[in-house]
Amino acid sequence: MRIGLLRHFPVSEDLPRGWLRSSELHDWRSRYDRADAVVGAFNLGSTDWQVCISSDLPRAITTAHAVFENHIERTPLLREPQFNQFATGELRLPFFAWKWLLRLSWITGHSSQRACRDEFNRRVVTVADNLTSMNKDVLVISHAGMMAYLSAELKRRGFAGPSFRIARHANVYTFSNS
Repeated sequence: MRIGLLRHFPVSEDLPRGWLRSSELHDWRSRYDRADAVVGAFNLGSTDWQVCISSDLPRAITTAHAVFENHIERTPLLREPQFNQFATGELRLPFFAWKWLLRLSWITGHSSQRACRDEFNRRVVTVADNLTSMNKDVLVISHAGMMAYLSAELKRRGFAGPSFRIARHANVYTFSNS
């Protein structure tokens, strides 16, 4: 049994520039989640994938239709983690600073993000349970954050596969339990 994790194609919504309030970051994230993908080259490896499961966000669905010809199962379980808006008022920070602040909040279990983190971790375990019970070669089209956590969960369950920090767009990372 093999599980292929594939990150969606690049997105048409650019990263924000300049200094942003928490509310502006939240608005950008909403636009990003609605944005479509820019279809390009992809690499599925040499596996003949029997099943395809995709995040239900537009960028993942567009990618799934471009790389897989048969039925595609869509699920919100494969979405990126959500983040609560910080109650920082008019504080402005550059995008990279907000990104690191969110990561730090997750790692430390800050109360503002704990529920989002715990809900996301439950989704990762649920997805891994579903995938490992299928006994088929499954292509999973998702997002960089979900892929990082899902690959770690698969490895905890005895799957062998590549290590990566941030998955490249439209490149499959194959995990095998045999």
